[in-house]
Amino acid sequence: MPEEITKNYLKKKQYSTTKYLEARIKIHQFTKNKIGFHEWIFNQYDFSGFEKANKEIKILDVGCGTGVFWKKNMESFNQYKLDITFTDATEAMVEKEKINTEGLNAKKTFEIADIDNLEKYKNQFDIVFCHNVLYHAGDKDSSIKNLKECLNDNPQSFCSITTNSEKHMLNVYEIGRNLDKNFPTDRIIDSFTEEVADKMLPNHFKIEKKIEEEELRVTDWEILMGFVASGVEPRGIKLVDNFWDEYKKIYDEEISKNGYFQIIKRSPLYICKKKN
Repeated sequence: MPEEITKNYLKKKQYSTTKYLEARIKIHQFTKNKIGFHEWIFNQYDFSGFEKANKEIKILDVGCGTGVFWKKNMESFNQYKLDITFTDATEAMVEKEKINTEGLNAKKTFEIADIDNLEKYKNQFDIVFCHNVLYHAGDKDSSIKNLKECLNDNPQSFCSITTNSEKHMLNVYEIGRNLDKNFPTDRIIDSFTEEVADKMLPNHFKIEKKIEEEELRVTDWEILMGFVASGVEPRGIKLVDNFWDEYKKIYDEEISKNGYFQIIKRSPLYICKKKN
């Protein structure tokens, strides 16, 4: 049986190294969109209220990961005066975040912290980033409340939350399931998809929802294989001996037919403010 997706698994296996997260991030280079997802997120923000206040913007990044969001938007962020607290549940992620934000002109603090335990950050921040993290929370409702309570009373303050649709990159997983009954039917994202977020977030916030849909046109088998393996290898799942050969046949057929292997993505961004 595959190891269950628990908090202990995430900390000890999935995120004890940056290897698997980086494998998942790498596949997004094949986007057909003019800009990538991280740049698209930044373009949805309105910082005008903070500029008028002419003060330092205090930001909490919950589950900062490897820092790709900051690296991709560094030039844009460097236009502002920032005081950023980067947090993640594992030391490996925080250490990689330090490397990827070296060129960021900001006051920076790096700390080990879990989304289920944010009490020390209450009422301190103008902006809270929580990108593709809430599905890691033990108690989703409590963690959303924690995020809200990290915001200060500035009327411009907001929490930026992202996740993925149930249909997000689904064909990649369906192929695996069709090839091997041992291929996992549960995904890390499944406990807090767009469909779940639509129901839960309005209980705590006034939300503005934006959707980013894109098509990945993958032309590198090794990168696709790395993405698929990132959800299998750390869970100790033994696949049938011909799994990768059969998967590559399907990949090669699409490459021969279309010139690329297609993956459809759908990811919502919720810009969340405290209710009046």
